Amino acid sequence: MTTKQFGTSEEEQEIKDKIKSREIVQTILEYGVNQSQLEQMIFLLSMELENVSLMKDLTKTITQSREGTKSNIITGE
Repeated sequence: MTTKQFGTSEEEQEIKDKIKSREIVQTILEYGVNQSQLEQMIFLLSMELENVSLMKDLTKTITQSREGTKSNIITGE
């Protein structure tokens, strides 16, 4: 006897979420944005993260990039 599964598994939901994210990115790119606008959107989206540590790392990296300083993410320093 086989069991029936109702709804979606966590893995399936994660895949659906990633697909939706990619569709949003495609829509933004089709809208026509330049690199500066993409950078600003990434910065603003990072500010919405619940993971404070990740938010700080991302915003710091973007700020350093804007100021022309090296990010320690790439150099490992």
